[in-house]
Amino acid sequence: MTSTARIATPDIARALALSGVVAMNYHAYLNRSEAIRPINPSVWQEIFNPNTGFLTTRFAALFVLVAGVSLSLFVEKTSRHRQAIQLTIFRRGFFLLVIGYCVEWIWHGTILFYYGAYFLLATFFIFRSTRTLLVTAFLAVIAGAALQAWRMSEAFDGHRTAWLAPQSISTPRDFLIRVFVSYTHPLLPWFAFICAGILLGRHLGSIALWRAKVATSALAVAGCAYLLSHLVHYFIEPTTQWNVALRSLTSTDPSSRGILYSITTCGVAICVFLLVSIWCENKSLVRLKNILQRIGQMTLTIYIAHVLFYNGIVNRLHWVKPTGIDTALVLSGVFLCIAAALSLCWTRFMGQGPLERLYRLFGG
Repeated sequence: MTSTARIATPDIARALALSGVVAMNYHAYLNRSEAIRPINPSVWQEIFNPNTGFLTTRFAALFVLVAGVSLSLFVEKTSRHRQAIQLTIFRRGFFLLVIGYCVEWIWHGTILFYYGAYFLLATFFIFRSTRTLLVTAFLAVIAGAALQAWRMSEAFDGHRTAWLAPQSISTPRDFLIRVFVSYTHPLLPWFAFICAGILLGRHLGSIALWRAKVATSALAVAGCAYLLSHLVHYFIEPTTQWNVALRSLTSTDPSSRGILYSITTCGVAICVFLLVSIWCENKSLVRLKNILQRIGQMTLTIYIAHVLFYNGIVNRLHWVKPTGIDTALVLSGVFLCIAAALSLCWTRFMGQGPLERLYRLFGG
């Protein structure tokens, strides 16, 4: 793979991930209960279900995986010493944490402050060994699943654990709970995806040598995990507390925080990233790759823009009504086309996106 292609892969993967995030967000926000609990759902409604569908959080997981890859590339390319690199990553994470906290007030469930938390924690792991990163990822997955199992046990005993799922962030405790264990993308287990990305990024220069083996392994592990989950849910009825807990731990639904959920999600994200790397090596569609790469370099600005666009078009002007998944996909498509055109113009004449420039100005 050429140097250009290696650099292009994370950007293009990030652009694809952002497209999926926008589509899923618009579907969830626009259709709400009809998206989450549809009556007689179609195949597409099941696939795009924001809580239980196959595509749920998979795009976001790819986003997080690419973040880990980017951290490794930053370490590899910079000439700064170790402490300066850690300080830069910490400052960038703090910036995202603050921006995410502000966005949360108008876009409930934003991934931005989770993203900031991943960076803050990655500060202490970016130079760790492969073994340490693998152990950390394993512990993050186990801890996330164990916490959910404990909550289920408490519920069986009649004890409330609603304090572990705050509906809003009104206190520092709520903020820490939201970041570590609650809602859509908590550190437990999502930090495992950052660790996986860091490991991929460390070896991106020799990707052609190991890509097939890793892709095959990730696909096989994810496939076996899906099969095991299906068998457990098919043969084990939720008739006892143990059975209910087992079904939860082996679920592939995001809300379960189950071990198999983390395995399948990480496996899918790795496979998609490696497929993008293969495409980047192909000499065809060079113009399309260039467009996607430039869009991928402005994902922070585009992400914030998709929040403002939705609030303006739907909540303020009331130009779009919740009529189903088709409307959400059209709306996301319109936004992405506008965002792509503006991104290409901006990067051509101004270089870095406005928020990306601010991000680096603050983070260094």
